Amino acid sequence: MTPTDLRTFATFDAHGGKVSKRVEVLDHEPPAGSPLEGLVAVLGEHPLGAVDERAADHSSELSRGARAIGWVDPATLRDWYRPDRVVISRLEARRSGIVPGLYADSRGRGRVRIDGREALLAPDGRPAFRALAGPDDAPVVDVPLPKDQAVRLVAVSDVTDGLEIVTTPVSPFLTPGPHTAYDADVPGLPPRPATGTVLVSASVLIDGTLYEVERIDERAASMWIRRDGSVVPIALSTVGPDLVRYAVAAA
Repeated sequence: MTPTDLRTFATFDAHGGKVSKRVEVLDHEPPAGSPLEGLVAVLGEHPLGAVDERAADHSSELSRGARAIGWVDPATLRDWYRPDRVVISRLEARRSGIVPGLYADSRGRGRVRIDGREALLAPDGRPAFRALAGPDDAPVVDVPLPKDQAVRLVAVSDVTDGLEIVTTPVSPFLTPGPHTAYDADVPGLPPRPATGTVLVSASVLIDGTLYEVERIDERAASMWIRRDGSVVPIALSTVGPDLVRYAVAAA
């Protein structure tokens, strides 16, 4: 495997979402103070709506359907994707600055080291994570990762052939049932011990009506809800995470 296997892709929604294209998110930062600060560079088939769009190859012209580079607001990117598992040589890892550890990818902060969960729930039901800053031998707790963005966990570990990189998306849904509580946790301070167990219940808003969620099966990409006295499955792809409401009670 080569570093090209670690490329990041996303869907770019332009023109109010009327145009959606798969683009590659480039690892490039604009200069501080630049008008492009806060934007990310993407490469794709003529990303309509991108700022300062240019032809990918200087010898070619900027035209519809041709690959081009442009700067876009990270908020217009969705469905960020990395390969689930790659193995790179130790030489490639040294060149790329990749070392074993647990990391998280988010749009707002990119890839950062993490130190476990910050708390049980983010506002949309996702688990939140603590970011680490500083050198590898003396990391300190940094500000928490954004709670309103998709996060992918990245585990880097030593294997016989080099370094294995396994990427796992954090589910935007929290399964109803008992969960460990961290009520004493304070963002920005070292993790505190669990305070007990809480019982999480969920309901989903469909066509203006709230239905109780019986269970969620990520592998089956299905959610079972109580409707008209029966428990029926619905596809997770038809339910936005923002439509699920959570309630927490003492276990």
